Amino acid sequence: MKINLIDLYYVKLPLEENKPGFFGNPAYFTPSWIPGFRQSEVRFYLLKLGTDQGVEGYATMPAMGPERKGLGPLMGNYIMGINPMDIQLVNQRIQEFSYIGMRNGWIDAAFWDIIGKVRGEPLWKILGGEGGYVYPYISTGSTHNHDQGKISQISKQFLDSGYKGIKIRVKSDELAPMEDFVGAARSTIGDTMDLMVDANQGWPVDLFDETPKWDLEFASKFAQSIEQYNVKWLEEPLNRGNFEGFAKLRKNTKTPIAGGELNSTWRDFRAMLDMGSLDIYQPDAVMAGGTYAGGISIAYWLIREIQKRNKENQSDSQKLKFCPHTWTTGLGFALALQLVGVLPSKERGLLEYPVEGNWKPEYWSRFIKGGFNPDNEGRIKIPEGPGLGIEIDWDIIQRFGKRIYHGTPKTVAYTTLLDRGFKQTMYLKKKKAVQLKRTAKAQFKIPEPPF
Repeated sequence: MKINLIDLYYVKLPLEENKPGFFGNPAYFTPSWIPGFRQSEVRFYLLKLGTDQGVEGYATMPAMGPERKGLGPLMGNYIMGINPMDIQLVNQRIQEFSYIGMRNGWIDAAFWDIIGKVRGEPLWKILGGEGGYVYPYISTGSTHNHDQGKISQISKQFLDSGYKGIKIRVKSDELAPMEDFVGAARSTIGDTMDLMVDANQGWPVDLFDETPKWDLEFASKFAQSIEQYNVKWLEEPLNRGNFEGFAKLRKNTKTPIAGGELNSTWRDFRAMLDMGSLDIYQPDAVMAGGTYAGGISIAYWLIREIQKRNKENQSDSQKLKFCPHTWTTGLGFALALQLVGVLPSKERGLLEYPVEGNWKPEYWSRFIKGGFNPDNEGRIKIPEGPGLGIEIDWDIIQRFGKRIYHGTPKTVAYTTLLDRGFKQTMYLKKKKAVQLKRTAKAQFKIPEPPF
C-alpha cells in the first residue's frame, strides 16, 4: 500500500448559516487569546490522503490565512508513494519538514486515520484504550470584560442545561476584576458544577491589542486569590516555555495548574514532568508535534508517561491528569475524543466543549457528518468507527472551501521535471525507488519516543 493522492483544501466556515456579502456584518466573537480580534470564521486547512487501495485519511490545521499554500508541493515530494502503515517514517518526514521551517505535526492524523481503516479499528483501540463515553465541560472563549452579570448569565444557562463544568476566561493586569469575575461564576453554579479558569498566558498575541503578560509573582497572587472558589484548575497562567516558573507556582498555591496546549515536543513534556510544572497536561494533538514526531505520537507518549508516574506515586492528591485541548476544528475534537478513549474510564475528566457566542458546535463541527452532540445523559460518545471514526461532509467543504493543491504521482513527477530538469529528475527517481521499496515492506507498530 502506498500514498498516491494528496489533496489540500483551504476552508472558511462562517459562524452563521450563510456567509455574509462583502459589505455585510458577519457574526463573530472576541477570543481572549487574541485581544482586539473579531473572529467570524472557522478557518482551517483540510488534508486528504488517498492510497492505491482506495483508503482515505483526513487531518485539519487551524489557519489565519494562506500561510500554508506552499505545503502541498512539499508534501508531494516528501510523502507521495510512502507506505502509510510506516508511522515511524511518517514521524521522520514530519521531523524533516521542520528543518526548513515548516512545523506540521498535524498531518499525522491522516495517516492514523488510514491505519485504523486498514485494520478496521478506531484509533483508541489501536492505542490500547477502551472507548466509551466522555462528559463535556463548556469552554467559553471571551473575557466579556470581566462583567460579573454576564458570566452569571452564561453560567446559569449551562447549569440549567445540565453540564457538569464550565471554563471561563480572564485576562488583565488587575487582580480584583478577575477575582470577582471568578467569584460571580462560582456563586451562580454553587457546588454543582466544576469551575475552571483560563488565563491564556501560554502564547501571547499582540497582533491587535497588547496582551497583559503575567510574571510568577502576579500569577501566584491570582492563583491564591481564587483558592476560595475551589476551581478545578487555573490554565496557562504563565508563558508555555516557563517550565521553572510553573513548578514554583504549583508550590505557591493550592489551585491546580494546567497547561501545555501549544507545547510541541516530547522533550517539552518530559521536562515539565521532571520539573513538576503542571497538575493537568493539556496537549492538543493538532497543534503538538512537528519537530521530532506527529501530534498523536506526542499525546500518546504523554498519556503513557503520566500513567507510569501515577502508578509509582501512591498519593492520590498528587496524581497527574491528561485532559486534551480541543479548540481547533470538528476534526480536532474528534481526535481529542479518540485520545480520551485511550484512558480507562476511571482516569477521565471532563472534556473541553467550545461554546462562546457564535462559536457553536453546529459551526465548528459543520463539516463533520453527525457532529458531536451530547446524548440524553449529557455524554458524548467516542466514535467506534475505524480510524478517527468520522465522515467528512464534502458538500460543506465544496461550499466554503477551495482545493489549493492536488497531488498525484504524475503531477509530482511533472513538477519535479520542470523544477529540476530531466537528468536530475531521473536520478532522483532512482534514489526514491530504493527508499519506497524499503517502506513498502514496513509493518505497523506503535512508535516509541526518539530519545
